[in-house]
Amino acid sequence: MNLSQRQLQMFVTTAQLMNVSRAGEALHISQPALSRALQELESQLGVKLLLRTTRQLTLTHEGSQFLPVAQRLLRDLQQATSDLREQATGLTGSVTLAVGTAFGCTVLPAILRSFALSHPGVRLTLIDDNSAGISARMSRAETDLGIGSLFGDTSGMACQLLLTAPLGLLGDPARFDMQAAVKAGDLRQLPLLKEPTDSSIMQVLQSRGSKLVQQMQSGVEVSSLALQLALAQAGVGVAVVSALGASHPQASGLQFVPLKPAMQREVFMMQRRDRELNPSARAFANAVRTGLMHAVLHGSVQLEAFE
Repeated sequence: MNLSQRQLQMFVTTAQLMNVSRAGEALHISQPALSRALQELESQLGVKLLLRTTRQLTLTHEGSQFLPVAQRLLRDLQQATSDLREQATGLTGSVTLAVGTAFGCTVLPAILRSFALSHPGVRLTLIDDNSAGISARMSRAETDLGIGSLFGDTSGMACQLLLTAPLGLLGDPARFDMQAAVKAGDLRQLPLLKEPTDSSIMQVLQSRGSKLVQQMQSGVEVSSLALQLALAQAGVGVAVVSALGASHPQASGLQFVPLKPAMQREVFMMQRRDRELNPSARAFANAVRTGLMHAVLHGSVQLEAFE
C-alpha cells in the first residue's frame, strides 16, 4: 500500500472542513474528483474514514484515529521536503523572534550582522516585547523563537537558559550615592523608578518579597528600558535593572550597583514543544548561542555554557 502526500492532504482538508465542496475548492479540484479520490483512499486502507449523508459529513471512529496520523505524516513530509530544498539551494524563508529590549540591544546586533552575511536568503522579523508578552506570543504560536525570562505558563515550551544577570540599581553617580544606600541596606531615600507589574524585574522582586516593590510605588512608572535609561541619565530617578539592562549602550556613564541580598534574572531561549523549528530558525538559534559567547556585557552577567 502506497499512500501519497496528495491523498493525505485531501483527507486532512476534507476532515477539517467537513464539507467535500469546500474541500474541493480549497484543493482546486472538482467535488466528484475529490469524492472518488477519498473512496480510493478508503479502499486502499480497507476501512471507512468518512460517513456521508445528504445533510452532513462526519468522521468514522477509524477516521478520527487516522486524522492525527495523517496530519503528522503531512508535517513530516513537508519538513523533509523543505530541508532537502534548503540544503540544495541554501537557507531561505523567514524567522520571527520575540525578544526583550535588553537582550535585543546588547547581544543581538552583532549576531544579526553575522547571520545576515552567512544566510542572506533568510528574512528576520524581530518583535520587541516584555517577558509576559513574549510568553503569550509563544503560546499563541505567533513567533518561532522567544528570548526572555519565563513568565506565566511555559509548560508547553522547551526553554534553554542563556544567561543569568544580577539585579541592581542604575543611576547617575554624581546625583545619587547608590553604593552607600545598598551597603546600608536602606534605599528609601533614593527616587526609584517604578517597574510595570508584568516586567521580568518586578516578577523577580515580588517572588523574593523585596521591599523595593513598595518603595517603587511613589516613583515614575516607566514601561520600557529605553525610557528608564533616559530618565536615569537625566537624573529623574534610579532604575532597578538587571546587569543585562545595564549593558545597554544607553547606560553609558551610569553606575550599576548590585542589590544585596543578591537577586538574579534568568534569560531563556524558548520554542514550542509541539512545533519543530524550520532549518532557518534552527540556524538562527545556533547563531544566538554562538554569538552570545562574544557579546560585550557587564562583568557580572554569567553566560551559560553550551555543548
